[in-house]
Amino acid sequence: MDSGLKKGLFLVTFTGAMITLPATVHASDAENDNMLPQVGIEEVLGECYLSDKDITIEDYLVPTEKGEYLDMAFADVQSFLYIRSAPSTDSEWIGKLYPDYAARIIGPVGEWTQIESGSVTGYVYSEYITIGMDAEQKAQEIMQSSGVQDAKEAFQYAESREEEEARLRKEAEEAAERAREEAAAKAEKGQAIVDYACQFIGNPYVWGGTSLTNGADCSGFVQSVFAHFGVSLPRTTWDMENVGTPVSYEEAIPGDIILYNGHVGIYMGNGQIVNAINSAKGIGILPATYANIITIRRII
Repeated sequence: MDSGLKKGLFLVTFTGAMITLPATVHASDAENDNMLPQVGIEEVLGECYLSDKDITIEDYLVPTEKGEYLDMAFADVQSFLYIRSAPSTDSEWIGKLYPDYAARIIGPVGEWTQIESGSVTGYVYSEYITIGMDAEQKAQEIMQSSGVQDAKEAFQYAESREEEEARLRKEAEEAAERAREEAAAKAEKGQAIVDYACQFIGNPYVWGGTSLTNGADCSGFVQSVFAHFGVSLPRTTWDMENVGTPVSYEEAIPGDIILYNGHVGIYMGNGQIVNAINSAKGIGILPATYANIITIRRII
């Protein structure tokens, strides 16, 4: 039987089958890769049609009969789904679909499905996509939850490998810029704390005191300086060892507090601390490494 006659017979059979076949999509398993997929009510029937080598996806995806979104697929994953250049895990990945990202089916649904999403055209493993009536339902849910009527705005599409690399570079640059801005802000505030503390150099040391003018001990001095900036600190050096965030000596900036065995001071930068030293020296400046450092804490 020639190809034209076989195709004509198929279409007659196909039309009759459209009334009763369920509108579902089934990915063929590995043992039946030679069979055409069933796609909605446009089920591809008969071995005779398999002999026609010119069959394309358009032969069995009929938009007027199958619903608005039945030619779509949605990523059914927790993290992401690779889009590959060929239907094999050995092939290069060229893009990613993140959870519920949309794609258009442009090839038969088998173990692998050829899709188009965003700027990416390639293959995805069919086990990890939602298709058929489930895709129709998912599309409607996304449209409804997004509150927009335009599918292009409601759906999210694949990111190519190049787009991902560009995005990650941009995010890294933005994160670095934010870190620089935060560090500058901390350094500015820390310097303000140091400048305020240094006003009291020469004032007396008083055991148990918290007065910056009439006398304070080491922890009382640090506590009162930070209180001026709205920061509440514990009263004793032992409790101060657990406040804020620990940093190394190399990372220390003005405004950090440095704790020793029973002593604490405010780091000034340049290897120095301002602190209430003792009753003989009062409030003054010492080398930051004058004694063994237990911890350095960043409060601001």
